[in-house]
Amino acid sequence: MIRIVCPHCHTPLSTNDLEQVMIAGHRSLICPDCSSVLVSESDESTEYHTLEEHFAEQPAHA
Repeated sequence: MIRIVCPHCHTPLSTNDLEQVMIAGHRSLICPDCSSVLVSESDESTEYHTLEEHFAEQPAHA
């Protein structure tokens, strides 16, 4: 089981303890004890690429 500690209130949390909310168009995980945002990402995440595209941009080593 993965456990994290909230950096704000220092409460040990498992991934099941975190609450997911939408804040200003961002999906966020918050601490249930102090309501601090722990992780946030845009819900409209359209900027992505595959691993092949990522590695194709890397310069070849001679």
